[in-house]
Amino acid sequence: MTGDSDSTGYCPDPRSWPAVAGALTRAGIAHPGGFTHGVVFRRCPSCRQLNIVRDRHYVCAVCDEALPRAWNVDGARLPRPREDFRASPGPGPHDT
Repeated sequence: MTGDSDSTGYCPDPRSWPAVAGALTRAGIAHPGGFTHGVVFRRCPSCRQLNIVRDRHYVCAVCDEALPRAWNVDGARLPRPREDFRASPGPGPHDT
């Protein structure tokens, strides 16, 4: 069980394994002792982009904003974008 399929929207906190294991056990499904590869996900508070934190570098890959240390990917708790991010800084690298 990889637990790292951001393409499906399944972005668990690696610390959620006990709850996942409990649900699998109750359903009668055999499982490994943990996520095969735990991935740390964070949503940027400025641009709302979903990020994978690599090497404990908590910085948004899109806008360079600092990412929160606490898991914040739950759709019910999406952070509101900051007002200063909405102001366009000008044309992007792909604008012609």
